[in-house]
Amino acid sequence: MKNLFYSSFFIVLLIPIIIIAQSVTGKLVDENGEGLAEVQLQLYAAQNVYNAVSLSDGSFTFDNVSNVEDNQLPTGYAVSNNFPNPFNPTTRIGITIPGRDNVKIEVFNLLGQAVADVIERSFRAGTNFIDLELNGLPNGLYFARITIDDKYSVTKKMMLVYGSQHLITGGSTSSIQLNKPDNTKGMASHTYLDTNLDSLVATSLIFGRKTFMDLPSISGDTLDLGNLIIERYCPGTRTVTYEGKKYNTVQIGDQCWLRENLDVGTRIDGVAEQTDNGVIEKYCYDDNPANCTNYGALYEWYEAMQYVTNEGAKGICPEGWHLPTYAEFEILKTEVGGDGNALKEIGQGTGGGAGTNSSGFSALLAGFRNYSGFFHNLGDYADIWSSTEYFGYAYDLILYYNVSNIFLANNHQDHAFSVRCMKD
Repeated sequence: MKNLFYSSFFIVLLIPIIIIAQSVTGKLVDENGEGLAEVQLQLYAAQNVYNAVSLSDGSFTFDNVSNVEDNQLPTGYAVSNNFPNPFNPTTRIGITIPGRDNVKIEVFNLLGQAVADVIERSFRAGTNFIDLELNGLPNGLYFARITIDDKYSVTKKMMLVYGSQHLITGGSTSSIQLNKPDNTKGMASHTYLDTNLDSLVATSLIFGRKTFMDLPSISGDTLDLGNLIIERYCPGTRTVTYEGKKYNTVQIGDQCWLRENLDVGTRIDGVAEQTDNGVIEKYCYDDNPANCTNYGALYEWYEAMQYVTNEGAKGICPEGWHLPTYAEFEILKTEVGGDGNALKEIGQGTGGGAGTNSSGFSALLAGFRNYSGFFHNLGDYADIWSSTEYFGYAYDLILYYNVSNIFLANNHQDHAFSVRCMKD
């Protein structure tokens, strides 16, 4: 039998929060709806911190979110910890209230199942003892929730261990019998208690730290937060329209990049050379214009630079933008932790070289045109020109389809590579 006794004593607290065997899900996306992968996430709830990492599509799950919180109570209210704890089989909780109030007592097991009928009593002002007997229940962790006047509540964790300390009582007491909840199937009912989520913090080398507030409360076994948007375009410059084509921007650390490979100029066949004729000329892989649309155009280094050799030249980029220098590529490499997959668009590469695009850079394995006029390696390599020369060659950034490395190498200036512009 489970009996509840009370006499003169009392102490109190605020609305308790139990999250038992619950999960919180959602998806991190950028302003274009693309998932953000490998973002470190911390969920703050009920004074606990839960950790997760977003998957390749940006989805995340916090499993087994469970906690009991004792909230702060107004002056004049208090609830003591139960004593003894562990106990066998009776424990005492002290509750203090400033005036006559109704007190409700509920007892749950670790699964959130009610193991006794709800008891509601009226208590006078002052301090009262509540003696709770759990005789007949199995050893384990239990939760006693005490709610005062439907305004303030506290949950206490209690460990029942047969053979542990007994509660010594004396004097006359009145008893309140706690019966097992009636259930036609003989199973205890599940009770999930609402709780507020304080905040969700997303952290990445790419965009730094983003905090989501005003999250909904959780009740039941699952809460789906839906899409949480982290806007990564450059502040004040969401898009750039250049020569009739719109380009998105992306902020990576302190650098602002065009999110797509440049596609500007008049197409010529791969067998022809680009020349300093006052007209921007471009190659499309396999001389197919659709490849310029899908992957961006290919340019020889001098054409991309518009026949100047100074580092950071505007070249064929829009006004206020330039071809990146070797040093700026080094910074980009550092910002993504040397992870080339973070630069590659999702769907580019395979195995250990599969793109996650966690940076938003959206690099495409666009292949190249060699100095003999032949096209190679569409879907296998990305070569992006820098504006830095090296003894008759020029540096470029290279990504391969099957490895995650980022390479900075010097190449023949008559090769035709992709161009990605960076804001001045």
